[in-house]
Amino acid sequence: MKQRILGGTGIAVSEIGVGTWQLSGPLMLDGHPHGHPDPGKGYVIDLIRRCGEIGINVIDTAEHFGAGEGERRVGEAVKGQRDRWVLCSKFGVQVGDLELNQRGIPSGRRIEDLSAGRLQASLEGSLRRLQTDCIDVYLCQAAPNPDDAQELASALHEAKQKGQVRAIGLCTSDFRQAELMRGLGCLDVVEFPRNLLQPQDAMLDLVHQADCGVMIRGSLADGRLSGKYFHQPPAFFPDDARSIRYDPAQIAEQFQSCCVFEPLLSSNRTMAQLALRYLLDDPTTHTVLLGAKTLADYTQAVKATELPPLEASERTQLEERRAPLQAANGAEAELFTVS
Repeated sequence: MKQRILGGTGIAVSEIGVGTWQLSGPLMLDGHPHGHPDPGKGYVIDLIRRCGEIGINVIDTAEHFGAGEGERRVGEAVKGQRDRWVLCSKFGVQVGDLELNQRGIPSGRRIEDLSAGRLQASLEGSLRRLQTDCIDVYLCQAAPNPDDAQELASALHEAKQKGQVRAIGLCTSDFRQAELMRGLGCLDVVEFPRNLLQPQDAMLDLVHQADCGVMIRGSLADGRLSGKYFHQPPAFFPDDARSIRYDPAQIAEQFQSCCVFEPLLSSNRTMAQLALRYLLDDPTTHTVLLGAKTLADYTQAVKATELPPLEASERTQLEERRAPLQAANGAEAELFTVS
């Protein structure tokens, strides 16, 4: 697996990383699903370790994924081999009034607290669950209130000085929030959704100017660019957060419309690999966080890193074919955001 340096951080990251939102188990926030059906703790630990065996070294999680269960699983998976992994976690969203509902699923209120006062408690909790004394990349899940921003920035820099984190930054889809964090000197890394349908030109300009480390999520647009649903739309389980993001009356069109890219596929390149290669060809991309649930999907993703760059004519065809999809759905629609 090829590695790239994460912007100015000096941290070497594999071109493909493991996103763990879909591996952290179900969660209900404010009465709505905010997770995925549970593949099982043992399965997740084994999957992460096997991903390490094929060259992946990046894992992305957050304090509220599975109400902390995501970080606990990651901590177990990397135990005994912590030095082989680059861990990214996030703070700013917590689960309040946590309890198990009648189906045994963690449930509670969504609380957003990006204050400096909350930071240390969140960081210490993540360190404990991850079973480590340092998180490589620690991100805010939104920009702070401007009135509190300087205090938070000081707290983040102090955490770096203490060695509790190596790099800091922001998880967002809003380049204006990223600009705010950059102005505070807190944008070592930015994680944002980007894919064929959501090019994020403004964010790309910013990260290029700032020499930020870039972690891409939403690369397959909720599975729309996986190729699996070109001719048959998905049926999401009630525990799947995507079940409330899509209008049932429009889901077939939203997923099957992406079959316009099918003529660009071949026996040597699947749709998922084409979508990943599109992102990897951009020098601002350092790692792509895949939301897969199987080793087979990660193995195919790794093969995308070995494919040759897209030809200029192919990129032109991709842009031409996506234009009507953007016109129909909105070029920067928030369809693919995990927070």
